[in-house]
Amino acid sequence: MVGKKLIMVFSINKISYSALLLVSMLLINNVHGAKYSSCDISTVKWLSINDIGKDGYIEIDYNNCKLNLTGYRYLAIPIKNNSNENLLIDALWGNGKKWLDFNARYILEPNSIDTIKYLIHRRKEDIDNDWLNHFPNARGFPKGVHQHWRTINLEELKYIHLRFSSNKKIDFNNIFFTAPIGNSKYDPLQFQSQEIPILDNMGQYNSSSWDGKVEDVDQLNKEGEIDKQLYLKATFNQTYSKFGGYNKTEKHNATGFFRTQIIDEKWWLIDPEGYKFWSTGITGAGKGNATKILNKEFLFTDLSNDKEASINLQNKKVFKRGGVNYYNLNLFRKYGNDWENIHEQVTIGRYKKWSINTFGAWSLAQKNPSIPYTLIVSTKKINIGNVEHTIDPFDSNFKIDLKNSLLTHKNKTNDPWLLGVFVHNEIHWGKNLEIPIEILKLKESACRQALESFFENKYISIDKMNQVWSSSFINFGDINSKIDLKNIKVRNDLKDFFKFYVDTYFLTVDREFRKVFPNHLYLGCRFYEKTHGNKIVRESAAKFCDVLSITHINIL
Repeated sequence: MVGKKLIMVFSINKISYSALLLVSMLLINNVHGAKYSSCDISTVKWLSINDIGKDGYIEIDYNNCKLNLTGYRYLAIPIKNNSNENLLIDALWGNGKKWLDFNARYILEPNSIDTIKYLIHRRKEDIDNDWLNHFPNARGFPKGVHQHWRTINLEELKYIHLRFSSNKKIDFNNIFFTAPIGNSKYDPLQFQSQEIPILDNMGQYNSSSWDGKVEDVDQLNKEGEIDKQLYLKATFNQTYSKFGGYNKTEKHNATGFFRTQIIDEKWWLIDPEGYKFWSTGITGAGKGNATKILNKEFLFTDLSNDKEASINLQNKKVFKRGGVNYYNLNLFRKYGNDWENIHEQVTIGRYKKWSINTFGAWSLAQKNPSIPYTLIVSTKKINIGNVEHTIDPFDSNFKIDLKNSLLTHKNKTNDPWLLGVFVHNEIHWGKNLEIPIEILKLKESACRQALESFFENKYISIDKMNQVWSSSFINFGDINSKIDLKNIKVRNDLKDFFKFYVDTYFLTVDREFRKVFPNHLYLGCRFYEKTHGNKIVRESAAKFCDVLSITHINIL
């Protein structure tokens, strides 16, 4: 059996990066840099970062001199990099509501000047109706317009945080910026001048050109031949073991599977050969999604006379449910009939050549694994009152569904290339009392019955519970949300039940997981930003998971 270990898993969705590591990440909200008023920089042409920013970090507040972004598509910041190193620019801006604020990253090359632009999200009600009619449920629209529920009041920008850094030592006296501005006028009627069809037969935007745009199939063929030469025979560099571990340090006990171990008071992943393993991976690698064209065919270039499209007409990986997977269609154009196998081998070769040693969740399935990979297993989530996307761990169907989901991967149970398994993704745990209070509002459910039994086992008598809670319930089935939450004993009892609720979830998953994967790592449930700070949930996960997985979204 794999021992219980606690290692942090950071999954940075913004750049499709996933890593299993014990590491301390720098959250921009916790950085203490120099604060500056927008009024003071509005008239300054170029300002050295070191003039106002400690270690390359500045905070600009807009409490007095406003920046109204309503009429623009981008927040733009002119930057001058006079150093000899790549400059990493992380930005966070918004109204002070962390979950809704924007964050993005930009890389500026050495000895260059550029106006870095961050695309602004707009609310659905701010998008022209013609666009919404043509692109129902779309988030991206032509000409750089993005619609998303996650946005800010563009009239009341409160602050901009900027962090400047480099992979190498850099002199911040050589980095300059000027006042942020709105860039590129936003016209809600831009669709009227939009070129139709919007996409060419390659699935590319018709109305503009850019470096790297594919002109024809011949170009793809040539690029395919280059890919084969560069990547089909690629290997890890000599510092890597067969499994991507670091082979220049001492070798530890080799179990034939990935495991964890404390070395010099630090947790490490150990690869099947016994070498320290620092996992660096990409989520969703090698997969493309279909673009739905049904009932809006006029927006797309007609593929009826396209040679490659006609060959793949019955291929569900290219054409499916009224959509076209241009990604897969272009892979066929690029590599020919054996495109799936070649694409897989090229992707693996890229990983090895770029020193990426892990396939993150939702990546392509390797027919013959030669890169460590992770699996993600899930069951249907439910809503418990107002808490969405969660689990009722007391429901017998949950255990059955979990067992069946795990068994679908039973053929991987002895695979040494399997780093570990995530069970669920971004369950919403809420705050300590949220779920118990919502359960109190329910009439019938497995978790409701569990709550009643929990308090009955604790108090035996409803009278005794009423005395402690200062309540007047007739019986344990009568318990409801009309309680005194200012009563510390009530709050502690609900918190205790929440601990029981969370423990039941992780215990159930752990038991079922070990039955199918006795030799592999249980990687946790990928806590998402709103809940990974919950101490009760973290401590429970630490008891049962080999690796605690955390998805960070607002990381800079």
